[in-house]
Amino acid sequence: MAEEKKTRANISFAAIDPYLEQNIVLPTEKPLMGKDIISWGDGNAYPDYLTDLVLTSPTLRSVIGGTVDFICGDDMVILPLREGLDGGKMNNRGDLITGQVRSIARDEEKTGGFALQVIRDFTGAVAEVYYVDIRFIRTNKDCSVFWYCEDWKKGGRKSTVMYPAFIPGLEKKWAQLSEEERNRHASSILFVKDIETQVYPAPAYCAAVKACETERCIADFHLSAIQNSFTPSMVINFNNGVPSDEMKEEIEEAATEKFGGSANAARVMFSWNPNKESATTIEVPQTEDFGERYQALEKSVRQQIFTAFRANPNLFGIPTESLGFSQEEYESAFRLYNRTRVRPVQRMICDAYDRIYGRPGVLTIKPFSLTDTATETNVE
Repeated sequence: MAEEKKTRANISFAAIDPYLEQNIVLPTEKPLMGKDIISWGDGNAYPDYLTDLVLTSPTLRSVIGGTVDFICGDDMVILPLREGLDGGKMNNRGDLITGQVRSIARDEEKTGGFALQVIRDFTGAVAEVYYVDIRFIRTNKDCSVFWYCEDWKKGGRKSTVMYPAFIPGLEKKWAQLSEEERNRHASSILFVKDIETQVYPAPAYCAAVKACETERCIADFHLSAIQNSFTPSMVINFNNGVPSDEMKEEIEEAATEKFGGSANAARVMFSWNPNKESATTIEVPQTEDFGERYQALEKSVRQQIFTAFRANPNLFGIPTESLGFSQEEYESAFRLYNRTRVRPVQRMICDAYDRIYGRPGVLTIKPFSLTDTATETNVE
């Protein structure tokens, strides 16, 4: 027994880094050094990480894409806003309300919030509204000032533009403002988020991020396994002494490139042993067929993602094991999802435009219909 403990104590493993530490960006919030700006996630990269996650997790992309379609409905109408802007145009660039709402709906589903740039004319009235990609927005602790930059990974040191927060009804006090204040508020940012306990929003699937990561890792594993001809994982034991860290890295990199493949589906484990009596050996562990295990895992992670959205997979073209999902059950599932997820987001979007223009009912969304009999209604 004592000899066994001694043997274990003399074995060490190198260059095995936890996947979570390397790949998953946490939504931490802290002030950037010497600035009032609050960073959005580790390395200020959380919204970019979510964008990448949506692009590489099939289930997540399906749910978000389908939900955006539901939110945008069959059609939408916005009241005439000012002379020269008609036909649903929101600004002098010609952006239509349909495209603008689809963009902010996608941001809301992806990150839990969205942003709009509001331009006022010389009288203080709202003249134009532009969609702003929320990935490029950062703010201070009380969300009173916003900074726009298209590359926050470099700390926002280049091409950073500052905007004040949009103030509803400011046009009524416009004549009382100084020229400096008018210039400052001529362009502002309306920042909408679904949570008030933190600076930045949180997506509906925030608790299922690991499930999304698992899903895309399963796909990477299968692809890498095919590229490596399903070569099993192995352990390489070096039993002729422990070299320097520099030499370890050189040997490990060469062996990993040789046996591990681009995605490390058959990742090699290295063991450095100071026993000089034995030569280097290669051990290939006997592994079971992982087919059923991965199928169960895929099913589990999908369910976690749908649970986060409180959605039925059948709504997004992903059938469940039940073959008896009737039209009536589909409509019932859609009505529930529409009430618990779609309508609240529609209301959030409509309220944003009501705040901008200072009157109710500015935007009307025609609900998504399963038939052709839906009537146009304002979201309330």
